[in-house]
Amino acid sequence: VFLIVLDSYGIGELPDAADFGDAGSNTLRSITKSKEYYNAITDAALCNCSYCRSYRLQVKSAYSRIAAYLDSFGVDIEKPFETSPLEPDENGMLAYCGCQYIVFGTCESEYYHRIDNVEIRVAISYPSTGIDQEHFVLELFPIKLKFVQ
Repeated sequence: VFLIVLDSYGIGELPDAADFGDAGSNTLRSITKSKEYYNAITDAALCNCSYCRSYRLQVKSAYSRIAAYLDSFGVDIEKPFETSPLEPDENGMLAYCGCQYIVFGTCESEYYHRIDNVEIRVAISYPSTGIDQEHFVLELFPIKLKFVQ
Protein backbone atom coordinates (compact mmCIF):
# COMPACT_ATOMS: atom_id res chain seq x y z
CA VAL A 1 0.00 0.00 0.00
CA PHE A 2 1.33 3.41 -0.99
CA LEU A 3 0.14 6.72 0.36
CA ILE A 4 0.98 9.78 -1.69
CA VAL A 5 0.53 13.18 -0.08
CA LEU A 6 0.32 16.19 -2.36
CA ASP A 7 0.87 18.98 0.12
CA SER A 8 0.35 22.46 -1.36
CA TYR A 9 -1.41 20.93 -4.35
CA GLY A 10 -4.55 22.86 -3.56
CA ILE A 11 -7.95 21.81 -4.77
CA GLY A 12 -9.58 24.73 -3.01
CA GLU A 13 -8.95 27.17 -0.24
CA LEU A 14 -9.18 26.63 3.49
CA PRO A 15 -11.35 28.91 5.64
CA ASP A 16 -8.28 30.91 6.78
CA ALA A 17 -6.82 31.30 3.25
CA ALA A 18 -7.31 35.09 3.23
CA ASP A 19 -5.15 35.37 6.36
CA PHE A 20 -2.23 34.02 4.31
CA GLY A 21 -2.92 35.78 1.01
CA ASP A 22 -4.31 32.62 -0.58
CA ALA A 23 -7.97 33.55 -1.03
CA GLY A 24 -9.35 31.90 -4.15
CA SER A 25 -6.42 29.50 -4.49
CA ASN A 26 -7.03 26.32 -6.42
CA THR A 27 -3.84 24.92 -7.94
CA LEU A 28 -5.53 21.97 -9.61
CA ARG A 29 -8.11 24.22 -11.30
CA SER A 30 -5.36 26.60 -12.51
CA ILE A 31 -3.30 23.75 -13.98
CA THR A 32 -6.40 22.34 -15.66
CA LYS A 33 -7.24 25.75 -17.19
CA SER A 34 -3.68 26.12 -18.45
CA LYS A 35 -3.73 22.64 -20.01
CA GLU A 36 -7.08 23.37 -21.67
CA TYR A 37 -5.73 26.67 -23.01
CA TYR A 38 -2.65 25.02 -24.56
CA ASN A 39 -4.63 22.06 -25.91
CA ALA A 40 -6.92 24.52 -27.73
CA ILE A 41 -4.01 26.23 -29.54
CA THR A 42 -3.79 24.79 -33.03
CA ASP A 43 -0.70 24.78 -35.23
CA ALA A 44 -2.44 27.30 -37.48
CA ALA A 45 -2.66 29.73 -34.54
CA LEU A 46 1.10 29.64 -33.88
CA CYS A 47 3.58 32.06 -35.40
CA ASN A 48 5.00 30.58 -38.58
CA CYS A 49 8.16 32.67 -38.93
CA SER A 50 11.42 30.73 -39.28
CA TYR A 51 12.60 31.72 -35.78
CA CYS A 52 9.44 30.41 -34.10
CA ARG A 53 9.34 27.24 -36.22
CA SER A 54 12.97 26.55 -35.30
CA TYR A 55 12.13 27.06 -31.62
CA ARG A 56 9.13 24.74 -31.66
CA LEU A 57 11.03 22.00 -33.51
CA GLN A 58 13.83 21.79 -30.94
CA VAL A 59 12.95 23.29 -27.58
CA LYS A 60 11.27 20.27 -25.97
CA SER A 61 14.14 17.88 -26.65
CA ALA A 62 16.91 20.44 -26.06
CA TYR A 63 15.39 21.64 -22.78
CA SER A 64 13.55 18.57 -21.48
CA ARG A 65 13.93 19.56 -17.82
CA ILE A 66 12.41 22.97 -18.54
CA ALA A 67 9.61 21.30 -20.55
CA ALA A 68 8.79 19.02 -17.61
CA TYR A 69 8.83 21.95 -15.19
CA LEU A 70 6.49 24.02 -17.39
CA ASP A 71 4.23 20.99 -17.79
CA SER A 72 3.74 21.01 -14.00
CA PHE A 73 1.99 24.38 -14.56
CA GLY A 74 -0.04 22.95 -17.47
CA VAL A 75 2.15 24.74 -20.03
CA ASP A 76 3.19 23.27 -23.39
CA ILE A 77 6.77 24.42 -24.07
CA GLU A 78 6.21 24.07 -27.83
CA LYS A 79 3.49 26.76 -27.81
CA PRO A 80 5.06 29.97 -26.52
CA PHE A 81 2.98 33.11 -26.18
CA GLU A 82 5.90 35.26 -27.27
CA THR A 83 9.58 34.76 -28.16
CA SER A 84 12.34 37.34 -28.55
CA PRO A 85 15.03 35.88 -30.80
CA LEU A 86 18.28 37.58 -31.68
CA GLU A 87 20.00 36.97 -35.02
CA PRO A 88 21.84 33.65 -35.49
CA ASP A 89 25.53 33.83 -34.56
CA GLU A 90 28.47 32.74 -36.74
CA ASN A 91 27.96 29.12 -35.60
CA GLY A 92 24.29 29.10 -36.56
CA MET A 93 23.10 29.29 -32.96
CA LEU A 94 20.03 31.37 -32.23
CA ALA A 95 19.64 32.94 -28.80
CA TYR A 96 16.18 33.76 -27.50
CA CYS A 97 16.52 36.47 -24.88
CA GLY A 98 13.00 35.83 -23.67
CA CYS A 99 10.36 33.14 -24.19
CA GLN A 100 6.98 33.78 -22.57
CA TYR A 101 4.14 31.48 -21.57
CA ILE A 102 0.65 32.17 -20.25
CA VAL A 103 -0.26 30.42 -16.99
CA PHE A 104 -3.68 30.56 -15.35
CA GLY A 105 -3.95 31.39 -11.66
CA THR A 106 -1.77 33.70 -9.61
CA CYS A 107 1.90 33.92 -8.80
CA GLU A 108 4.01 36.20 -6.65
CA SER A 109 5.69 38.88 -8.76
CA GLU A 110 9.06 37.99 -7.19
CA TYR A 111 8.82 34.35 -8.28
CA TYR A 112 12.17 33.04 -9.53
CA HIS A 113 13.38 29.57 -10.42
CA ARG A 114 16.49 28.35 -12.19
CA ILE A 115 17.05 25.09 -14.04
CA ASP A 116 20.60 24.62 -15.29
CA ASN A 117 21.47 27.98 -16.89
CA VAL A 118 17.87 29.02 -17.63
CA GLU A 119 16.10 31.55 -15.42
CA ILE A 120 12.34 31.39 -15.01
CA ARG A 121 10.43 34.35 -13.58
CA VAL A 122 7.18 36.24 -13.84
CA ALA A 123 7.37 38.55 -16.88
CA ILE A 124 6.94 42.25 -16.25
CA SER A 125 6.58 43.24 -19.90
CA TYR A 126 4.58 41.40 -22.55
CA PRO A 127 1.91 42.04 -25.21
CA SER A 128 -1.73 42.01 -24.19
CA THR A 129 -2.93 38.46 -23.69
CA GLY A 130 -6.58 39.32 -24.30
CA ILE A 131 -7.50 36.99 -21.44
CA ASP A 132 -10.02 38.14 -18.81
CA GLN A 133 -9.43 35.29 -16.36
CA GLU A 134 -6.76 35.51 -13.67
CA HIS A 135 -3.39 34.63 -15.18
CA PHE A 136 0.26 35.60 -15.33
CA VAL A 137 3.06 35.26 -17.87
CA LEU A 138 6.20 33.26 -17.15
CA GLU A 139 9.38 34.22 -18.95
CA LEU A 140 12.42 32.03 -19.41
CA PHE A 141 15.86 32.97 -20.65
CA PRO A 142 18.32 32.44 -22.15
CA ILE A 143 17.36 29.72 -24.60
CA LYS A 144 19.94 28.81 -27.26
CA LEU A 145 19.11 26.55 -30.18
CA LYS A 146 20.59 25.72 -33.57
CA PHE A 147 18.80 27.83 -36.18
CA VAL A 148 16.90 25.47 -38.48
CA GLN A 149 15.14 26.98 -41.48
